[in-house]
Amino acid sequence: MSFQEDRLIAIDQQLRNFKHEATPLTQADRRLVGNIHKKTSELNRNNVTRTKAYLDYYKKHPEVHWAFLAHLVSRNGGWNMTDLKGSILDRVLSNDAREHFFSFLERANALIFHDAYRQLLLYEASKERNKSLFYLLPKLGVSRFMRPFWNDFFENKNSQLLTVALIINEQHYIEKRVVHHPSFKEKVLNNIIFQLQDVLQFTYVLFPFNVKDRKMHLTGTTVSDFTNVEHRIEIGKKLYCQLFGIENLYSDISKFAMKVKHTGSRNDYWSSMFTKSRQEKLDMTSLSCRPKKPIIFSPVLEDAWEDVRHSFTDESDWYQVGSEITPFFSKTKTPTSFDLTMKYCRDVHKMVVASNAMKIIKN
Repeated sequence: MSFQEDRLIAIDQQLRNFKHEATPLTQADRRLVGNIHKKTSELNRNNVTRTKAYLDYYKKHPEVHWAFLAHLVSRNGGWNMTDLKGSILDRVLSNDAREHFFSFLERANALIFHDAYRQLLLYEASKERNKSLFYLLPKLGVSRFMRPFWNDFFENKNSQLLTVALIINEQHYIEKRVVHHPSFKEKVLNNIIFQLQDVLQFTYVLFPFNVKDRKMHLTGTTVSDFTNVEHRIEIGKKLYCQLFGIENLYSDISKFAMKVKHTGSRNDYWSSMFTKSRQEKLDMTSLSCRPKKPIIFSPVLEDAWEDVRHSFTDESDWYQVGSEITPFFSKTKTPTSFDLTMKYCRDVHKMVVASNAMKIIKN
């Protein structure tokens, strides 16, 4: 994946020459902004509603690749949330630690949806009216960084350029609000992540897919150094290349996403390994990737966590005029090897063993 240098230079120049000019709004503009705020708020209830909203949007606007990428990454966010109430972390973390970690995951998930989905709805309205409405982005609290990219996309439909711009924008959007927020740094990143690294040896972002043998396979990547915004952006670009850069893989992942409703439980993609039922007896001694009985309890989101009411009062803009943006658009190669199924299976068993050992030590 690479980009035309002249187009990037032109957009960079627009950003450098940015001047804030108040645009008078018509009654129709105000009504549209109000409707976008209302719909975004309604769908921002929890991880399940957000994840579904991304997929529903992508079905209507398949040129907006980011929506499908966001759907799949948001599935992972839900799985991470319910892991905190599942059997691997049961009695390993204190209730307070689990609450803090959930708040961290939930806040990041909600903030990205709050910022990005309003942009998606504005593009939808622009399509319907056959007119660029991106002068309304500031009224929606969106960074000035995004305006030239949306205008370019409306004219040229360069899905790759818009996707990477959204990856850059959303990761910067949560940088100060979540990742480096003093409360989350103290209660989560400086404490819980360190506690978890022995149990959750790798933090996976997984894209499930079925192949001809009808068995579930997994692709994706592992994430380290979550506190580094440049690293998170590169991970996002890598996942995008995997998803849209390999035609057969995209087709297989799409079949899973369209067929399997997101519940937050890992049972969604691996029913022989994970169970949604707390009552089902677990076979925690099995080392099989196709165990006869599930070895891990993985609850659905609605059974694990209640909805959280969020406020979004910070309207500061991460982008400063004159900031260098071109390094973020560096070339990214599509991977030739992508199947993580067996590696993930081995690591799941390591997690179970480590979790059991920690429970014995605690007892």
